[in-house]
Amino acid sequence: MKHDANNAFTGILSRYAIPIEDLQRYFRWNNKHYTRTCVHRNADFEVLVICYEPGQATSIHDYDSQNAWIHPVMGEVEVERYAMGEHGLRSLGADWLRTGSPDLFRTGSAIHRFVNHGPARAVTLNLYAKPLSRWHVYEAGSSKARTALPGPRR
Repeated sequence: MKHDANNAFTGILSRYAIPIEDLQRYFRWNNKHYTRTCVHRNADFEVLVICYEPGQATSIHDYDSQNAWIHPVMGEVEVERYAMGEHGLRSLGADWLRTGSPDLFRTGSAIHRFVNHGPARAVTLNLYAKPLSRWHVYEAGSSKARTALPGPRR
């Protein structure tokens, strides 16, 4: 994780064609909400598989000072980007992440939400450096945020 890890990880994810068969054992589907399955975790980073049914979305959140690389491996998700303004959250627009097109969320500027508009399922491979121990969840149209922890909702 030393040197220019941001460019190194982005380059690796750009070049690596991830065989979907290698990840299918981590796919978990739930009709009510997206799922997060840990593939690997150590003191420096963690890798998660995130599965979205059509119509599912994450909360509006950030990674509490961690960097994240998002690599769609099946389907596509829209990433809605936000910033905290004088009167609460404001939209910065949206981009599409399609299979094979990694994205980097840098520390401190990454309030966002992922949405699978369908019609098909979507899966992303997420790399976090350092592992996520908490993140901030924001209320749309507000300046309110709460801290969330990994695991079931509290």
